[in-house]
Amino acid sequence: MDFIPCLLAGVLTGFFVVSIFKPPTRQVPAIPTPGDSGSFTTKSGCVKIKAEPVPCSSSAVSLNVLVNDR
Repeated sequence: MDFIPCLLAGVLTGFFVVSIFKPPTRQVPAIPTPGDSGSFTTKSGCVKIKAEPVPCSSSAVSLNVLVNDR
């Protein structure tokens, strides 16, 4: 029965470590693909993006990403 105190100490240490350190988050180094609707972590916080394909035009900005206010 000497393993019970060690097990309890391990569990408590695990809870302590998890409560202090922030778990790793999803960081995507690429732009979202059409149909992607996940959350992305940026330096200033989380962003939820709904990517949808749009036709290219002469006023398209870099990487053919258009901002459409609806």
